[in-house]
Amino acid sequence: MSPHEFTATINTFNTAAWHYPPPSPFTGSINYYLICLATLILTAVIVAIHHTHQIGFILTLPFTFMLTSMIVIYYRKKQKCKFESAMIHLCSCMNATENVRGINFRLTFLTPEQQISTHPSSSYAITIEFDDRYNLLHHFSSSIPPSYSTSITISPPLYDVDVAKPSNAYYPLKE
Repeated sequence: MSPHEFTATINTFNTAAWHYPPPSPFTGSINYYLICLATLILTAVIVAIHHTHQIGFILTLPFTFMLTSMIVIYYRKKQKCKFESAMIHLCSCMNATENVRGINFRLTFLTPEQQISTHPSSSYAITIEFDDRYNLLHHFSSSIPPSYSTSITISPPLYDVDVAKPSNAYYPLKE
């Protein structure tokens, strides 16, 4: 795999992640505000029922809150499924062309122990595996394959759709 092919592969994955971004994580402050809002709504409903004794009318507020929560959860799950299916489809397309040379691409979900960053987020990794066919192919060739070092972190977008398309550069290891 030449440096140009490697760069093109990384840019292809970045383009797919740009078109189908994973859902942004709920940070600590957003979780705090959501819990406060839920507690405030629950307290307001209890106080309103106690003072007005109109249960049917007042219960529309928590049911509206629950319906909105379910819609948000459904949207985030749909966005996550679109991202994962786009990445898995791209991996299988890359595998169809590169598997002959002994190169295999795989989308993996990083567990909290494997994550590099300290803030909790959904982290994915594209694992590039080289098998014996790749080693044999380069064993009999006269050129020395370059060493690659890159880190692809597919993080949730913190931008609007109008932001320019991302690109990723790689730097070969100096020997």
